[in-house]
Amino acid sequence: MLIPLLIVFTVTGNLAAQRVDVCRRGSEALARRDLAPAETLLKQCLKVHPGLLIPYVELCAVYQLQGKDNELNSVAAEGLKRFPQEKRFYLTVGNHAGRESRFDRAIGVFAEGRRRWPDDARFQNGLAEAYLGRGMAMLDDKKNEAAQSDLRRAVELQPGNAEALLNLGRAQHNLNQTVDALATFDRLARISPGTPLLHFHRGLILHALAEYDAAITEFSEEIRHNPEHPLSYYFRGISRIFQADWERALADLNIAVEKMPDNADAFYSQGRCLLHLAKLPDAERAFQKSLQLNPSDTKALYALGRLLLESGRKEESDVLFRKATALNAENRSAKSGEIKFKSFHSRKAQ
Repeated sequence: MLIPLLIVFTVTGNLAAQRVDVCRRGSEALARRDLAPAETLLKQCLKVHPGLLIPYVELCAVYQLQGKDNELNSVAAEGLKRFPQEKRFYLTVGNHAGRESRFDRAIGVFAEGRRRWPDDARFQNGLAEAYLGRGMAMLDDKKNEAAQSDLRRAVELQPGNAEALLNLGRAQHNLNQTVDALATFDRLARISPGTPLLHFHRGLILHALAEYDAAITEFSEEIRHNPEHPLSYYFRGISRIFQADWERALADLNIAVEKMPDNADAFYSQGRCLLHLAKLPDAERAFQKSLQLNPSDTKALYALGRLLLESGRKEESDVLFRKATALNAENRSAKSGEIKFKSFHSRKAQ
């Protein structure tokens, strides 16, 4: 999750004055880029002289040049314990923890580094990315309150971080904080108007606020940018149902069911449109498909039951009505405004 930082380990002093032969030979091997002997010698040096800073820095340089990330982190972590004044150890350990999704560790290390070096933007940025990573992990675990807290902190540290804003808005949506979510997505629109799914999220919030014209505009803009996004067609269709625009709603829902063949509610909504347009055989098939996908959906049971009753098939309708009454449960399908989000990576993986 964290943006990789290149921590360049170079030596600003030498060991000549310390007259430590194995350490000196390790340093010389590193200077020649003779990395295997340098590694062996510097490890021997640290066994005998663990209180010297420069061999830690040089061994980190060896591992960095070899691309041995775990070994580099191990030495840097030990160096951090012994030499808390060395900035490069904080950056190395913090970034490694972030890449390993050990966000608590990354937050602790970067927070301490920021306390020590408040003017070094690398610590503030690293801390923001660690909060972002932990917040997105919380969002995936459905811990929306904790996710919101971490993502808000990431935004405070990096006000222009589109990834943090997008996921903060998703967490707020999950918590039914509609006004706050819309404000977050509006802010994101000002900062990064090309963020993927931004128009979809704005549309979803406007739909929940019953501002259907504005919602349809947002869904249409998302579809213009991303014509393969099925939920934009689905929710645009639902918004048009609320406007009794049955023909255009059906056109959207036909696309939605094609793109989401396992979505029971899309077929149910398609059936509603077909029913209002007096296309009864097609409506029956849509409701049947919805119930095939979700047999416990009472709203689809009642809808199909009423259709059958009006078609003179009372016995069949009675079976459905009894089943719906026995279930006596709330709709388990995804309703508008009830969809819950996990994290979304709008940027390429770092």
